[in-house]
Amino acid sequence: MVWKWLGALVVFPLQMIYLVVKAAVGLVLPAKLRDLSRENVLITGGGRGIGRQLAREFAERGARKIVLWGRTEKCLKETTEEIRQMGTECHYFICDVGNREEVYQTAKAVREKTTKAFLPRMLELQNGHIVCLNSVLALSAIPGAIDYCTSKASAFAFMESLTLGLLDCPGVSATTVLPFHTSTEMFQGMRVRFPNLFPPLKPETVARRTVEAVQLNQALLLLPWTMHALIILKSILPQAALEEIHKFSGTYTCMNTFKGRT
Repeated sequence: MVWKWLGALVVFPLQMIYLVVKAAVGLVLPAKLRDLSRENVLITGGGRGIGRQLAREFAERGARKIVLWGRTEKCLKETTEEIRQMGTECHYFICDVGNREEVYQTAKAVREKTTKAFLPRMLELQNGHIVCLNSVLALSAIPGAIDYCTSKASAFAFMESLTLGLLDCPGVSATTVLPFHTSTEMFQGMRVRFPNLFPPLKPETVARRTVEAVQLNQALLLLPWTMHALIILKSILPQAALEEIHKFSGTYTCMNTFKGRT
């Protein structure tokens, strides 16, 4: 028993070194992307914004079938017709995922019900991938968006637990995407102090990187890469310093001009 424990103690740091080196090599050498030609894709909120861009990106990369869920039939219909014109089978369903007043109840219900509806079949077929398009605000909140930040933090914890739970489930994986401010109507009016230094992400960029993360079986994607520095700083700096960073960058007041969609 002692020798087994000592052996594990020696092997563990070697495993860590191997995994770090492997990840570093992956940043330099392009990895083989997963084939999507046999995959059916369900996108919630697929009628507009990043959801619409995800539908386009999956279609361009050869997904077999795309299913869209959303609240606005006009947007869903337009996206569906566009995807069909690209040569990909596409269908839509009107599905109200909740409103601002019910954010705590519906965020939990949608995540759990959607996952429970599809996960057993994925496990049975040993094939599937669950993607949560979250926000960097799940890890670094801002004033004026308490409901939004709370729901995103909850979604991040849910996905982190799910991802770990799928480690022993062959063929089924999960990806959590944490983008910075994205230029969609949802965030209209949001302003930071240095927009040239921290420009909003384009929906096309978020969609492209998200699909690539699925094809690479990447568990966590922070956009842009500078958000990694933000998370590191948050873990080592005192709260007073973090508050000054928020004030200096303008994130402390960025929601004062917010006019986006809720």
